[in-house]
Amino acid sequence: MVNIILINIFYKITIEAFFNSFIYLLALVFLLMLHAQKLKMIFWDLIDHFPAMPFRRNCVRHSLRLLLIISAFVCLKVSIATHPSGQTLKGTWIVKKLIRNGRVHPATAWLTHHAAWNRVYFAGFEGCAFSPNPYRFDPTESLFGSYEFDSLQNALLVVFYPQNTLRATIKNRTAEAMLLYGVLGRDTLEMQLARLHR
Repeated sequence: MVNIILINIFYKITIEAFFNSFIYLLALVFLLMLHAQKLKMIFWDLIDHFPAMPFRRNCVRHSLRLLLIISAFVCLKVSIATHPSGQTLKGTWIVKKLIRNGRVHPATAWLTHHAAWNRVYFAGFEGCAFSPNPYRFDPTESLFGSYEFDSLQNALLVVFYPQNTLRATIKNRTAEAMLLYGVLGRDTLEMQLARLHR
């Protein structure tokens, strides 16, 4: 519960959620205090009666602990190295301009049309999402999919769920902006994207 309170503080979750988690924390502490003597006996008094570790040397125990920590970092590094293209686009992108079939979508088109996207979220292995709402993410309005990006050809392939495919070419790509030209179903798309920094 302390972790949840810290998440509420650092991610600026609403004050109601913070107070709710704080009340739950106090309730759990109260319930634990009812059994304080039993918990003390389990965690402090019985420690001397636990069986000894089979390893005779401390260096074996410490090296096993270190090996687990190192293996976690190595697995993370290998997963990033084997999918470098997923990291290139990763992040939140603002749709500065959306042109569909030669017609420019106005800034307020998202209020009535779910395909008038304002945000594009690339999440690496987890896939991507195209969202119309610029203020909050609503899964019921968004398009979800998986994507593959070829950085040498600047080719982007997005497979949306359940059955739709966006084949696009990316031009003028920098770390902060890019232009996306593609075909989604029968529609031609031109999107001017800028990276969103929080």
